[in-house]
Amino acid sequence: MKDLLIPVFFDQKSAASTQYANAIQGIRTAAAKQGMHLSLYSEESLTSIDFSSLASVAILTSASMPFLQDVISRLRAAERHIVLAGTDSEPFGPDVSCATPSRRAETQQLVNYLYQCGKERLALVGFGSNSINDNFRYHAAMSAVAAWGKLLTEDDAFLWQYEPQSSFDAFLRVADRYDAVICPNDVISICFINQCKANGLAVPGDLFVASFGNMSIGQFYRPSITSMTMDMLGVGEQAFNAWRFLTLNDVSRLKALKITVPSRILARESTAGIRIEAGKGIKSPSLPADRFYHNPTIAALVGIENCISQRDEIDMGIIKGLMGHHGYEQIAEELFISGSTLRYRLGKIFTDAGVKSRQEFKNLIAEHLGGGNPFADKVDFPGSLN
Repeated sequence: MKDLLIPVFFDQKSAASTQYANAIQGIRTAAAKQGMHLSLYSEESLTSIDFSSLASVAILTSASMPFLQDVISRLRAAERHIVLAGTDSEPFGPDVSCATPSRRAETQQLVNYLYQCGKERLALVGFGSNSINDNFRYHAAMSAVAAWGKLLTEDDAFLWQYEPQSSFDAFLRVADRYDAVICPNDVISICFINQCKANGLAVPGDLFVASFGNMSIGQFYRPSITSMTMDMLGVGEQAFNAWRFLTLNDVSRLKALKITVPSRILARESTAGIRIEAGKGIKSPSLPADRFYHNPTIAALVGIENCISQRDEIDMGIIKGLMGHHGYEQIAEELFISGSTLRYRLGKIFTDAGVKSRQEFKNLIAEHLGGGNPFADKVDFPGSLN
């Protein structure tokens, strides 16, 4: 296996960033420990590659949705398995593996942090409408705010398609509505804070600003940027581990792998350096108790589901016989089972349905399935599910 080159696809714009450069370095470092090497392919080389000659598994790292979709399509056509490094595989189908920070978990952490700092009027600024990662965080922020019993609407998200300046300008026109801003990365945060300064808004005095990526420039900028760490070296290493596992095993019999690399908040000057210790201070709220199963009708339907889902073909024939007003002897005879077997199976059916008798079972089905009752009066034996 040492002689096998690891195909790694990247687009040059993403690789110019520290995050994706670190992901590639993480792949290279993990591979070197196994005496292996990478074969790197940029977007410029796609048309000249014989994809069918590559190893059975390839790694992709990029923030560009068009690039990822293009390469994934080409690899699928060549029947190659795919591992994404740094991007969640969810939008690409169940056959794609990934090693990535959990952008949902990161976003929820950051929203929780700002609420714990006493900030309750949040805006999302500088999120690219064409960025897959920004879209993940956008939707995650919506649900994270809802967990606090608050509302984050589309009007609170200032997106951009061609130039981020458009999102800054739109926010600044209504800046007095907000006390905290989440940006998608430290570079956007710096651009945004510069715009705030130019318009007389102080950070963190008027606004708390936080973002993702923990870039070096964000640490040295003033105010330094509160940011979520993203261990992209670790992402690269885990992407290699996924590649190696899939290469050594029968990919056709495996489901896609999903490896999550943890992140943490680094509180800095853009949020006044406030630190929230784990397990102390204000805790993240939990959602109200789920009342779903407390509704009697829903509880009864769930009970029927529990009963039906555990039945085999013979049991279903018994149920159809019960609902079709057949006597026990006729049911046993038509299904070619003994009376004792019928009694044993009836006992399990009634127990799983939460009833004690045939009549209670029939009443349960009639009351809660009504016109949607699948058990017709006419029964097709023996034990047909059709």
